[in-house]
Amino acid sequence: MDAINMNKHILPKKKINDLLARSFEKRHIYLPLEGEGGDAQFVRLDEKGELEKLNLNYDKLTIPPKTIGFPQLESLFEYKSGEINPTVPVPTPKLLFGLRACDLKGILFVDEFFKRDFDDIYYLNRKEGRLTVVIGCTSSSPNCFCTSTGTGPFLEEGFDLQLVDLGDRYLVEVGSEDGEKFIGEFEDLFWDASEDEISRSGEIKVSAEEAVTLKVDFEEAIRRLTEDDVPREIYEEIAERCISCGGCLYVCPTCTCFNVFDDMKEGKGARFRNWDGCVFEGYTREASNNNPRRKKHLRAARRYQHKLKYDYQETGISGCVGCGRCLTSCPVNIGISTFIQDLGNGK
Repeated sequence: MDAINMNKHILPKKKINDLLARSFEKRHIYLPLEGEGGDAQFVRLDEKGELEKLNLNYDKLTIPPKTIGFPQLESLFEYKSGEINPTVPVPTPKLLFGLRACDLKGILFVDEFFKRDFDDIYYLNRKEGRLTVVIGCTSSSPNCFCTSTGTGPFLEEGFDLQLVDLGDRYLVEVGSEDGEKFIGEFEDLFWDASEDEISRSGEIKVSAEEAVTLKVDFEEAIRRLTEDDVPREIYEEIAERCISCGGCLYVCPTCTCFNVFDDMKEGKGARFRNWDGCVFEGYTREASNNNPRRKKHLRAARRYQHKLKYDYQETGISGCVGCGRCLTSCPVNIGISTFIQDLGNGK
C-alpha cells in the first residue's frame, strides 16, 4: 500500500467529463448529480448527457452512497407454487466517482458488516468490481467533526484513487493496484505530478483539516461508553426530546439495521429486505409481544451504545464517521456530536 500510494498523478478538471464518458462504456458509474432542487445526489449515470449535472463541489449528500450496495428496499427472492427463485444481483463493474472521505469510510464499514458472520451475497455481489474515487473536502460543514473521528477530510488508505483539488486540476493519489490500472487505462488523460504540485497538495490537506471547526473528544466518549460510565439521565433527556422520526438512522452512512417481510397474494409473492432502526419501538418487539426496550430511553441508549460501544468492541472501529448528518437531519437538534459534548460537560 505504501509503495502504491507513492504514485501521484495530475488530472486536469477539463478532462473529467471525457474520463467519465469513456468509463461509461465499460462500467456502471455512480457520481454526484445535481437534482431539480439543487441538491446533489449520488446516483447512477444513465446516459452521458447527464454529465452536465455533475457537481463535484457539493457540500454534503443528504442520503449517503451506502445505498449503492445496501438499498433501502430490495427483493431477496420470489416464490410461487412451492418454487423459490432468488433475486440475487449480478456483479457488474462499478465506478464510484466523487465520494467524500467520510462516506467511503462508511461504505468500508458496511462492507465488513455484511461479511462479519457470513457472506451476504446480495451486498457482496453489488460490491464486486467496485472502484472508489475520493475527492477530499477543502471546506467543512458546520456539523462535520471528521477530524475528531479520524475519517477525513482526506484519507490515508482504503481508496483506489484520491483527488486533491489544486484549482484547475486534481492531484491524484493512488491507493490500490486497481486504481493504478484505471489510470493506465486512460493514461492519455493523466500526467505525473511535479514536486511543487505534491507540496501544494500537502498544504491544502493541512488547511482542510483546520477548516473543520467542530471538535469533540471522541476517544473519551468511546472510553466512557465501553466502561458503562454514562448516567441514565443523559439517555432520558434525549428520549424526552426525540420524536422517533428515524431521520438520523436513514441518513447515517453506517446504519445496517433491517427488517424482512413477505408480500404475498394468491399463492405467489416475494420476500423483501428494508431499512429499520433501533429507535423504533417495533424493532425489538418479539413474537410474544414482549419488548426488552419498551421504554424510550433504552432505545435512545441503544443507538449511541451501538455506534460508540458495541461496534468498537466488535471491530475495533467506531460506527460513527463524523459526517454530522444525524444532527443536520434532526428536527430537535440531537446528534452524536451533541451527545459527546454533553458527556464532556460533566453529565
